[in-house]
Formats: sequence, C-alpha cells, structure tokens
Amino acid sequence: MIRIRARANKTLLTWGFLDAFYVVWYSLMSWKNGRIPYITDLSNTLTLGSELGGPNRAMAAMSWLLQFSIIVSAVLFLCGYRRARYLGFAQIPFRLLLVYPSVSLILVAGGYWQDHQAMLVVLVLASEALKAWSLRRFT
Repeated sequence: MIRIRARANKTLLTWGFLDAFYVVWYSLMSWKNGRIPYITDLSNTLTLGSELGGPNRAMAAMSWLLQFSIIVSAVLFLCGYRRARYLGFAQIPFRLLLVYPSVSLILVAGGYWQDHQAMLVVLVLASEALKAWSLRRFT
C-alpha cells in the first residue's frame, strides 16, 4: 500500500513539475519578448476579439481555458491531490488540438526542430499517451 501511494505521488509530482515548467517557460518567453505574462496576451486577445470571428474566438477561448487549467493542475499535482488526474485527463483533447504537450520540454525542443514538424506531432501524441497511461496506471 505504501509503495502504491509512493508511486502515485511520484507520478503526480512529475506531471505537476512539467505543468509548472510550462508556466515558468511561458512566463520567461513573455518577459523576454517584452510582454507581461498572461496579462498582455489576454489583453491582446480581448482587443482582437471582434476581429477574430466565431471559430477563432472559440479557439482562443479553449486556449485560455487550457492555460488556466494548466496552472490549476500544476498546483494540484504538486500538492499530491489524486483527483487532479481527472483534470489531467480532461486536458488531453485540448492539448492535442492546440498542441500544448504535457511533456513541456517538447516545446523547448520544438524551437530547435522547426523543420521537423512531423516529429513534433509524434512527440506530442506520445506525450499525451504517456500522461494518460501513467495517470491511469499509477494514481
């Protein structure tokens, strides 16, 4: 029983660390480009909202919902809250659609592999499969 709980905690911590890494990486890239993380991007989205059209507004809304849920899941996973796995499962379709891999390091690698987009798609698919499998198996 203790070993099962330890494995679950390691799994939750791993996914929490990767979500937190994404939030930090996103914030650093925003600062590097002269933007205030999340605030500038949300302001720009709201400003362009009327010009985007229906489908693009829906994609923007899904993207912001996913961004918010990544912050929440990072906190919940790092706190070891086992029910956070349901949020992790719910994120998977949105991560696939919007190309936000759960293994956030793929985003960093993507900056160097811009000519290998097929490989990045495969890595994103593998990332989400790994997350679904590990959350189901170990939590």
